[in-house]
Amino acid sequence: MTTTDHQGHTMEINQPICDFGLHSGEPYCKLPASFLNWMVATGHAKQALAKDELTRRHNAVCDSRMKSKVQ
Repeated sequence: MTTTDHQGHTMEINQPICDFGLHSGEPYCKLPASFLNWMVATGHAKQALAKDELTRRHNAVCDSRMKSKVQ
């Protein structure tokens, strides 16, 4: 299920939301990669969420490259 935010962006309703620091209130899918990498590198308590988002982005890039090769 999806919803639209105040800027007109479509987002997953079940998307985890960052609940600390500068990016508090933002969905993990909108966080900068540098912030997610920092969470993983420092062993942050919520590093699993950061790893999941980084993996999702990596897979999206790989899928995109595969689709462009097929066309």
